[in-house]
Amino acid sequence: MSSLISEDNTLLIWTVLVVFVFLAMFAERHFKWAKAVGAALICLVGGMVLSSIGLMPSTSSAYDIIWSMITPLAIPLVLFAADLRKILKESGKMLFMFIIACCGTMVGAIAASCIFHNQIEEVWKAAAMLTGSQTGGSVNVVVMAEVWDITGSFFDAIYVADILTFTFTLFTLVMLPSIAILRKKYGTMYDAPVVEHNIEGIEETDTRMDTYQLGMALATSFAIVAVSVAIANWVNSVTDIFIINQLFGQKYLIITLITVVLATVFPKYFSKIPGAQDLGIFLMFIFFVAVSIEADLKQILSVGPWLIMFSVVIFVGILFVSLLFGKIFKFKIEEISVAANAALGGPTTAAASAAARGYKELVTPAVLVGTLGYVTGNYCGVLIGNIVMGLFG
Repeated sequence: MSSLISEDNTLLIWTVLVVFVFLAMFAERHFKWAKAVGAALICLVGGMVLSSIGLMPSTSSAYDIIWSMITPLAIPLVLFAADLRKILKESGKMLFMFIIACCGTMVGAIAASCIFHNQIEEVWKAAAMLTGSQTGGSVNVVVMAEVWDITGSFFDAIYVADILTFTFTLFTLVMLPSIAILRKKYGTMYDAPVVEHNIEGIEETDTRMDTYQLGMALATSFAIVAVSVAIANWVNSVTDIFIINQLFGQKYLIITLITVVLATVFPKYFSKIPGAQDLGIFLMFIFFVAVSIEADLKQILSVGPWLIMFSVVIFVGILFVSLLFGKIFKFKIEEISVAANAALGGPTTAAASAAARGYKELVTPAVLVGTLGYVTGNYCGVLIGNIVMGLFG
């Protein structure tokens, strides 16, 4: 089907992509409905709409730069804050509870694969992508899409299922400390489920970028991507062993590894680049719009319900494992709630919910372990994807 914008009109295509991302972020800040669904989902659905109404072409060379440059650049920018030494030193007990929650995700993904492998083709791809998402947040879905070659309609269906269940699961986790029986069985850090909405003393980081810092961020990200691509290409040229190619021949996993190593070894350098994560997320939103443009709505609707149930089973796994081992290791219910939240939604949602409910002591650990999820979630997704592929591939 021909589109209103020609596939050769690169400038106009990019104008629509960037303006749409900005409008999605504007809506998230100014409208309650948009805040509820999130800018990422608006971008994803928006791409399908732009293509379905015939405005944007489903294929164009203009999109090539997104796959080859924009998306790879976004990964290191998001990970500049991933100083492992700081995370291990300052996260305290929360780190252990976070690991437990991530194990719950993996248990849930394997269980869901056993239940739905006959309904979902290539179920290991769904397992890998949802595991990556629910052990560190939606940032990881970009890496899983590349590693497992998840594109078009299947990517959109998985991501929409993840987002649709996310609101319910996040609400459930946030409300755990308000449930009387859980407060009695697990013990509490605070006398009231909600302590105070306005917390004093939480350090706010200045995320404004000047021109020098912007150049620093982009130069560093470009260098990391270039080296990572060279390493991945070399590995693929010298070996055809599947697991080696998957771990060290995939540019995104190499980008993740190199960025984390550098951020840990040179924390002072990366601390001088405020706002890098925001820039990386903006670039990822462009990816969300572009990847959904080629989506087939019929395919999404046909597989969507199964994927939603798949995602729900994973959440049951998170909840069950977190509550079981949280009890065994005597974690308070607030710690269990925030740690599971960090696994499910990443540092932003975990810190926000902890702050909103007045859990001052848990805000910084939530940010730290949630940031760790950006790193570990990718490898958890690879692990679970391979296990499920071995079972049902």
